[in-house]
This record gives sequence, structure tokens and C-alpha cells, in this order.
Amino acid sequence: MATKNAVAYVRMSTDDQEASPDQQRDEIGKYAAKNGYKVIRWYEDLGVSGDNTDKRIDFQRMIGAGASGEFEAILCWDQDRFGRFDMIEAGRWIHPLRQAGVHLATCTDGRIDWSDMASRLVYSVKQEGKHQFLRDLSKNVSRGLSKLKEEGKWTTGTPPFGYVVDSDRRLQLDDPDVVAIVKEIFDR
Repeated sequence: MATKNAVAYVRMSTDDQEASPDQQRDEIGKYAAKNGYKVIRWYEDLGVSGDNTDKRIDFQRMIGAGASGEFEAILCWDQDRFGRFDMIEAGRWIHPLRQAGVHLATCTDGRIDWSDMASRLVYSVKQEGKHQFLRDLSKNVSRGLSKLKEEGKWTTGTPPFGYVVDSDRRLQLDDPDVVAIVKEIFDR
């Protein structure tokens, strides 16, 4: 089997997925070795949503390199790591790759050939499903955060200095020494 030059793309949406990049790299490496790909470069966008292509700088670099014919394939853990955009936007990124003869190969689904109608149809249905999942998740998270805010509960991030979040997700003053520091800062 002839070795095909490929690049690998790793993406995680949030910092809560800190183990994900290493797991993706490991699985992509195994997939490449098993399927005759030589990974010539790794691209990574960490902490960026799959549909936020404006902030996915390495993704954009990868598309540019692929369009210029630097490699034959993009390897990803799953199609959703490549992107969670809808099919209209997907065409923006896939068209230059297809013109250059580049295909996507995922550890979960194998080779995705954008020049074959059946493969494009399967890809399209899955892509729309992954995009809709992201939209539904966003609505559900927003609804949950709104409910917590209505109940006066802390919702995200690190609490302000001098406060802690208790088991009921409410802001409480921190220990007396920290509170004294905050009061002194305010007084000054």
C-alpha cells in the first residue's frame, strides 16, 4: 500500500475537555499507521467551537495548505472535529479541498470522499445532524443558565475575589481574612 501524505486536525470546544486533544492525537496516529497515511503536519484549535470558523486559525491554515495541494487527506477523530457547520458553510471549506483532490478520513467513519455522490449524501446528513446538535445544546444550556440566574445562583466562571460559591451555587463571602482585604481595598 502506497503511503499517502496527510495532515491531522485536532479540535476541542471547551477547556473542560483537556484530555480530548491527547486522545484524538493517539487515535489519529493509530488510524494513520493502520491505513497507510503519513502525517506530515498537525493542526490544532483548542477551546473553539466547531461552527466558529472565524476563530479556528489552524483550521483556516489547513484549508489553505490543502487547497494548494500540499497533502492528500485530512485525518480527524470524528467528522464533528472537522466542523459543526451547516452544509452551506461546509461547502465554503470543502470545495477548495475537493478541487485539490483532498479527502477527509475519520477514525470513526473512515474515508469520506467528497467526489462521490453517495459519500457526499451520507456526509451531508451527518453534518446537518451534528450542526443541529450544537444548536440544540446551545438552547438547552441557555435555558438552564437562565433558570439558575432567576434563582439567584452563580452560573459561570470564577467568582469575584472575596467570594466563594457554596454547594447551592450561591455566592458567599470567603473567609474573614480575605473579606478584610477586600474591604481595605475598597476603603483605599
